[in-house]
Amino acid sequence: MCGLLFAKGVDGVTRPKFELALDHQKWRGPDNQSVEQLADGTFLGHVRLSIIDPESRSSQPFESNNGAYKILFNGEIYNHLAIRQQLSLKCRTLCDTETILEGFIAIGADIFELLEGMFAVVITNTETGDFWVARDRYGIKPLYEYRHLQSYIYSSECISIRQLVSCTIDQLSIKEWRLIRRPMRGFTYFNEIAEVLPGSIMHNGELIARLQTCQSNDSAYDFNTLCNLLQQSVNEHELSDVENVALLSGGIDSSIITALSHCREVYTVGTQSNNEFEGARETSDALGRHLREVSINNEDIQNIWRKLIALKGEPLSVPNEALIYSVCRQMTTNQKVVLTGEGADEIFFGYDRIYRWASQKETINLDEFFEYYGYSDLINLTERLRTDLLELMRGKSPIQFVEDFFFYYHLPSLLRRMDFASMAASKEARVPFVYSKIINYMYRKQADIRIDQKESKIPLRRFLEIKKLESVIERKKIGFSATLVKGDSRHAEYEKFQNFNLEVLGW
Repeated sequence: MCGLLFAKGVDGVTRPKFELALDHQKWRGPDNQSVEQLADGTFLGHVRLSIIDPESRSSQPFESNNGAYKILFNGEIYNHLAIRQQLSLKCRTLCDTETILEGFIAIGADIFELLEGMFAVVITNTETGDFWVARDRYGIKPLYEYRHLQSYIYSSECISIRQLVSCTIDQLSIKEWRLIRRPMRGFTYFNEIAEVLPGSIMHNGELIARLQTCQSNDSAYDFNTLCNLLQQSVNEHELSDVENVALLSGGIDSSIITALSHCREVYTVGTQSNNEFEGARETSDALGRHLREVSINNEDIQNIWRKLIALKGEPLSVPNEALIYSVCRQMTTNQKVVLTGEGADEIFFGYDRIYRWASQKETINLDEFFEYYGYSDLINLTERLRTDLLELMRGKSPIQFVEDFFFYYHLPSLLRRMDFASMAASKEARVPFVYSKIINYMYRKQADIRIDQKESKIPLRRFLEIKKLESVIERKKIGFSATLVKGDSRHAEYEKFQNFNLEVLGW
């Protein structure tokens, strides 16, 4: 939805310097850009992509009814109207920004536990100087932190922080990125900048609580219950005052999201030699949706990579960010929301090779795990990553560890790539599978509900059968793929892509 920038107590930051730093993420919110300087010198900056209550009254920084608080918010809260009713909030706008702020005034930081959606939030008390920071439990929306003594910066993009303070490259993060396509959780490519971990709630820079990512429940699995949760999630994710569209690859996940949505128009993207246009046409025709096909060539891909790398000021995660950006660029001005299928593979064990392997093991070690998962031939873990993963592995069966790894490492990486590539085109990607009620319902359910020796994502396949979309199950999955050389192995593909990133950055 937006981009935010907050700076408190940072030496040498002037209003012009802060405004220039905010300019570096104006693509996150082209509809409005505002900066305020508080009496204590704190700077609040926001760029807005207007989706809910697009009137200027809902622009940010947004002030509370009592005048004592201001909020910077990036994201969407799909149950915000229900929260207003639950807490008897008196609001003067229709936007979810005000719901969060007035809810915070009513019940404090407990408000973040009630939010269903994606968010990165900074709330400051303009009278006392106290501030609170929070990020959604799955890391759908990015948030980064610089802190030194009593100096604090929070931003939706690292590049804005780097305009305000000097930063150095973290070589360990580069090493981790080569293996897992991202730095270790909590870290960035810069020594001075940290990732605010998903689910974090902080007060004056100190962690005070953490929203739980996954919570298992004792309820027996019921397919109809799952179907109802899927429909409920898509319905909530369609909350919008602009036109919603969907990405349709022709595969299982995007076909389900499209089938459950009210999107009239859907988009598919690929290269001339690597695409799913035929499958997407078949599915869109069956569902009565209008399909737009976007085709790009290898030269386009490399030029877009260069553009995105420069825009971000750090390495990209995966090659197909060029495709996501390209398809989002083709959407109309009023088509600001795009529904996507991220999260299904993590919830329903779609990475069948590694999940099937883990389900058959009694014990595993990290080197063996990365023979299946790693994106580099060199399995050379940094000590901090090894330590973190051993802690994540503690007391768990192999399949439980793999399930958690995908939630705590793999999914946030994919969500970041989707957020950046779509927001670079000034579009908001929404991920209905990444919905707490679905995740908690399926978490720790026995593996054979989701995967067997022949099929993965078994519940989703059954859903498509009921919807008479069997052809989706039968066709070969290609996905949004972008490679430099056709026929490369995965490791070779990523090595070339990563070297390209480093060359463009001059790192």
